[in-house]
Amino acid sequence: MAGRARIFFTGAQITDIMDDDVFNSIVNLEDEFEDIGYIEGLEAGKITGHIEGREMGCDNGLDIGRDLGFYHGWVQQWVRAAAARPGLVSDRVLKKLTALQGAIDEVPMANGEGADFGDRLKAIQLKFKTASAMLGINAAAELPSSSLSY
Repeated sequence: MAGRARIFFTGAQITDIMDDDVFNSIVNLEDEFEDIGYIEGLEAGKITGHIEGREMGCDNGLDIGRDLGFYHGWVQQWVRAAAARPGLVSDRVLKKLTALQGAIDEVPMANGEGADFGDRLKAIQLKFKTASAMLGINAAAELPSSSLSY
């Protein structure tokens, strides 16, 4: 065999090579299991997070929708009453009711449309309380039981 170098190992050298491989695999075993566990945990977490997020979204979405429906119906009734009976409410109160209706109409119907979703809901609640006070109505008695407590 021309051009090939032959390498010969002694028994001790072969044992050293085998011992290095055995110890390296043992030393790396923990890291390998951590990596495998991380990948499996990440995949399981995605599935679990998706399920939990959906459940939480359904629960909170129901509460938010119910509250927005309440505020929408409340302001519509006052605007209709003011239109039917001129002088029932002042122009200032009517302006506040119109602002409340505008804030309700601007609430996005999907998550991606408004990053300030929570702020919008708080602004609606504040406008409702202000309009209620201007009308001389106890807002706490008017609110649904779960109103914006999420």
